[in-house]
Amino acid sequence: MLKSNPEYDQTRVEFEDEWSRNKIEDLIRTNDYKRARQERNLYENYLPKGGLILEAGCGLGPKVIYFKKKGFRVVGVDFVPSALKRLKQFDPSINLAACDIHDCPFPDDSFVAYLSYGVVEHFPHGSQDAIIEAYRVLKKGGIILMMVPAENFLSRFIHNPNNFLNRLRKNLLVRKIFNKPKLDDSMEHDLYMKLHTRQEMSDILKNVGFKVMVEEPVGHSFSLFMLSEIFQKDSLGQTNALAEMLGELLKRMFPWETANHLLFVGEK
Repeated sequence: MLKSNPEYDQTRVEFEDEWSRNKIEDLIRTNDYKRARQERNLYENYLPKGGLILEAGCGLGPKVIYFKKKGFRVVGVDFVPSALKRLKQFDPSINLAACDIHDCPFPDDSFVAYLSYGVVEHFPHGSQDAIIEAYRVLKKGGIILMMVPAENFLSRFIHNPNNFLNRLRKNLLVRKIFNKPKLDDSMEHDLYMKLHTRQEMSDILKNVGFKVMVEEPVGHSFSLFMLSEIFQKDSLGQTNALAEMLGELLKRMFPWETANHLLFVGEK
């Protein structure tokens, strides 16, 4: 069982606040975004339909809902009970459990696949312990899907709160000139997040015991979404046509250097 620490406890609080401000219906629509479809094309064929699949850190469950509708048997877990309560109210037939993904209440060799979408990077102690637990609950030959934020020159710039674009974004005069609403400070968070290099995450998966079968840079258009509001179609992560066009160009020319996330598929 992972010992509590202030940073980890704050992570839970931040996620609880974030989920409280989101609607499940809005998150479900993100499943149809172009980049979401492109990402699924890289891993969905690896997911078996004959056994249980675990999504660790499911939040309000858009991925659980998507795969359930596709005929997969999915169990969602999260350490924010309020999010799971809302998800259960939305669809009582969904299988859920409240737990810390470092200490899942399942026997060894329970699942044929394990899904993790942008979760392990929020643990101050690192991602390896959660991946060890994923290995434990997977059957022999089971599949792990791991997505983590990429560390590259563009992501380091984006996540630097003092970069010039972030300073301009917060400038009241600039926002007024471009007819942008005043920023809501309550939406700003200090959520711990560690960026990962391709080699770093690949090594962690291999050291735990997984055979890495897929390593792909993804989300180039979303890097632009996070870079500037001029690439945003809405506040839910949907990119506009300009971002999609430039994102495809970045993907072809600088795939690893401009990716927003790294996608890995491994086998136990």
